[in-house]
Amino acid sequence: MQSEILETNTGADIAVYAVWVPFLGGSEDAIDVSVMSDERVQHLWDESAVTSDWFGSNAFDSGTGYDYFLIYGPDARWTQSDAPALTASGATIIGQSGELRGAVEELLAS
Repeated sequence: MQSEILETNTGADIAVYAVWVPFLGGSEDAIDVSVMSDERVQHLWDESAVTSDWFGSNAFDSGTGYDYFLIYGPDARWTQSDAPALTASGATIIGQSGELRGAVEELLAS
């Protein structure tokens, strides 16, 4: 993500939210912001894994999820009752890095 997308698109208006959850022994102290050090990345800690439960159920229909990406277009707006339509999604981030990069490049080209 950092070297293949953010560093090659330095002028792109991209917002990245890295949500860290307490799976696989993770803790807030273990967050490694150097993995994505670009200023457009916001690192968030979700102690209760609320995001994993919600996105796992609503974006992937798989219950709790982690190590996935979700891409929304520039017109995406969240409301209290609705999430915007996804442009692309996948898991795992490294396993589908080509799909992630392609989806971002397609979105930036439009």
